Amino acid sequence: MDLLEFFLQDGVEKKNNFDLAIEKVLKKMKMSKRNWEKENKARFVCSMTIFFPNGKNFTSKGIINGRISKVKKGKKGFGYDPIFVPQGYNKTFGEMKLKDKILIDHRQKAFLKLRKFFY
Repeated sequence: MDLLEFFLQDGVEKKNNFDLAIEKVLKKMKMSKRNWEKENKARFVCSMTIFFPNGKNFTSKGIINGRISKVKKGKKGFGYDPIFVPQGYNKTFGEMKLKDKILIDHRQKAFLKLRKFFY
């Protein structure tokens, strides 16, 4: 089970106040008896669908795997970016420059699969 899914099931609500949601996630991580060094897996998933007037549609999905940082780091991005560390990196999305993040971002991956319909 993904870490954020675990906490969302446990009452952490995803609303517009991500600072509060992040604080709840970090607090629950500290209180939990789980070994977060070994069991810390998270992912961002983006699904995009384009619908055509003829009724056809095409759906794409972009996924980035990673883990949750023990502390909030960085001020860039939005949402859970300050606590999400992509697999293979030591920085959170919140610390990354946009030009670096966009190369691995889940939204970008999903869009690239749809872009052929726009050009």
